[in-house]
Amino acid sequence: MSSESDASKNSRNSQASIHSLRSRGTVDPTTLKKSRKPSAKWTLDEETAFIDFLLSQFSASGDGNPRKATFNEAATLLKKKFPKALGAEKIGDVCRSKWTALKAAYHAAVDIKNTSGFTWSDDQGVGVTLKHNDVWERYLKASFSFTRHPAARPFKNKGFKHFHTIEQMMPKISKGTHVF
Repeated sequence: MSSESDASKNSRNSQASIHSLRSRGTVDPTTLKKSRKPSAKWTLDEETAFIDFLLSQFSASGDGNPRKATFNEAATLLKKKFPKALGAEKIGDVCRSKWTALKAAYHAAVDIKNTSGFTWSDDQGVGVTLKHNDVWERYLKASFSFTRHPAARPFKNKGFKHFHTIEQMMPKISKGTHVF
């Protein structure tokens, strides 16, 4: 019986403890909550200015991947051009993340364009109607199961305005068995 009471006593003590098991000081429970930084909100105009800047710097990137300094310059340009931007400040790392997301969207659009049975419009995306919604959902599930392009979801009925500009910055890689 004493072991049961010891166990319940230990349980209560560990729940009420303010000491960390790894540190020697007290832990403030309010600081343990994970807080997320606010995310940057990008408008179409901001994205366009950002992509146009990257395109203008493309030849300096060498291998087609902008350097950290380029993203920092893009952030400075965006601050000047859009002083009342929404969301978090667009710093170099935020610009790098946005470029990664834009490339993923580009590759998703390329995959859709190359998928038999789908049509593509830069304004309407795939243009999925209610009649063909099940085909779109199966495509997304197949894409997600192979982790190919989860960025494809927005293109159900919305195009990708930046496709042709980003295409100019993507490497031209030939694929196939008869490529020499």
